[in-house]
Amino acid sequence: MSDLKRSGWGGAGGGRGRRGSWSITRARAPATGAEAEPETVRLIRLGRDPFPHTLSTGVPAAPARAPGKAELLRRARLGECVAVHRLCTRALRPARRLVERYLGPAEGEGTEELLFDSCRRAVQALQQTPADDRTFDFEREMRIAVRVAAGYRVLRRAASGDGRSSEETLLAYDVLASLPAHHADVLWAVGIEGEPAARYAPGLLPAGRDALVDAYLWRGLRRTGTVETRGAHLSYLTAASYVRYELTAGRRAEVRAHLEGCALCRLLVAELAVPGASLPTQLIRVVTAGGRAPGPGWARWHVGGSAGRAGRRVSRPRNRP
Repeated sequence: MSDLKRSGWGGAGGGRGRRGSWSITRARAPATGAEAEPETVRLIRLGRDPFPHTLSTGVPAAPARAPGKAELLRRARLGECVAVHRLCTRALRPARRLVERYLGPAEGEGTEELLFDSCRRAVQALQQTPADDRTFDFEREMRIAVRVAAGYRVLRRAASGDGRSSEETLLAYDVLASLPAHHADVLWAVGIEGEPAARYAPGLLPAGRDALVDAYLWRGLRRTGTVETRGAHLSYLTAASYVRYELTAGRRAEVRAHLEGCALCRLLVAELAVPGASLPTQLIRVVTAGGRAPGPGWARWHVGGSAGRAGRRVSRPRNRP
């Protein structure tokens, strides 16, 4: 049997226990008839509970961190509504600034509808992108959707009529809106909105302009067939030779006559002559004016369009020695 007592208070047990500590004295059975030796086991005093009002005696768990962008994209692809809401909320503020820049305060009633439609398009692009695609950017898709929708409203108001300039502007906008997001983003930002090219990677803007030239060429191929059989549009080599003054006089006259009636080839030649010259100049003017409609004198100044001015510039004979 065991005997529980406090040592040092005059009790039996040898008097070796310390004051204030509990000890258990257990008499060991005599093995050889000798006197029993006490065995003392010291109990640890834990003190006061540092968390008396909690169910757990440990340190409370830290709050869970907010999921990162990759985790939100993964959850949104699975159809989680909370993840989709967080992605749209993050991309909403810069998208709203773009809408205000394109449309201005006069068309503020359509801002919320445009933003909602842009969110829907960005979510659709997310659902159509493979899960292993690490280049997808939800905010970039949101910006492209806002620019395409707001640019359409601006051009519907500014590029009215059936003139040559309106045809070039609408065709250039259509080709620009069809580009992939990683190429279209830098072209919209630098070529139309006037942002400095230094904000982007060194090779991103030239790659976007090359993609724009390829889009003009493919647009001609879809209309007339292969390169060997088409005759309604200029090839890349012919347009580049025309810009570099490498054609004969007769062939150059044929190309110039073709450019008078083909808006697509005028855009191609303008882009090869001056990179960025084929972008919709009417859209550039309205955006740089802060969403305000151009004045009456601007229409007379802009006659001919950017591609028309670039085409006239490259068609002037140079004074060669």
